[in-house]
Amino acid sequence: MKKILIYGGSSLISIELIKIIYGEVDKLIIFCRNEVEFKEKIKKLYLDENKFEIKETDLENLDNNLAKIEALEDLKGIYWISGYNGDPSSEINNEENCKKNINVNFLHPVLLINKLITKLNTENELPFIVVVASVAGLRGRAKNLFYGSAKSGLISYLSGLRQMYNNKINVITVIPGYISTKNFNISAPSFLISKPRTLAKKMVKAVNTKKEIIYSNIWWKLIMVIINVIPEKIFKKLKF
Repeated sequence: MKKILIYGGSSLISIELIKIIYGEVDKLIIFCRNEVEFKEKIKKLYLDENKFEIKETDLENLDNNLAKIEALEDLKGIYWISGYNGDPSSEINNEENCKKNINVNFLHPVLLINKLITKLNTENELPFIVVVASVAGLRGRAKNLFYGSAKSGLISYLSGLRQMYNNKINVITVIPGYISTKNFNISAPSFLISKPRTLAKKMVKAVNTKKEIIYSNIWWKLIMVIINVIPEKIFKKLKF
């Protein structure tokens, strides 16, 4: 039986992912905030509810999530599509925003993925872990200080994980720029904005082709190459 876990199952990216892989798996294990809302979504898509194992969860409740993971076994793959941006304010004294960003975007994913690795079935085909990070994690910026710092830690963790499980687990880091999700309200050129389905397709393709790092589109990859070569004494003066 091919079982796939999606953590953050209610997002638009996750719904598009489910539509793509639904016919290729035997069981979809979904971690989401609201079970009733998720069931309504799959009902509208005319998908068989019996194919889903839904686990309602609070993303900040680490112990509860660890307990739910403990009961799992024989996973063939994991898609981690959960995160928190929340208050974009980067005030140094905003302790609550700092803690939530670090916990939800770095600490909890690391601890939960560490546990999930022990639940992967390594027989026959290579198991995989796909984790959505962010371009914000590639260089620190004042405007998303805590979020970017947490995503940077996550990207570094995945790099180390990839080295640790080389040829045993396919670890894929997804580095998106702007995605037109429900709450997206940023004014930006259209070529920098990707649709949830486009990113979902790229994630599935990365699994099938065993890629290790993917961007939401080529433009963000080029932009981040440029940003990362700007000397720090110049970069610190920029306002973006």
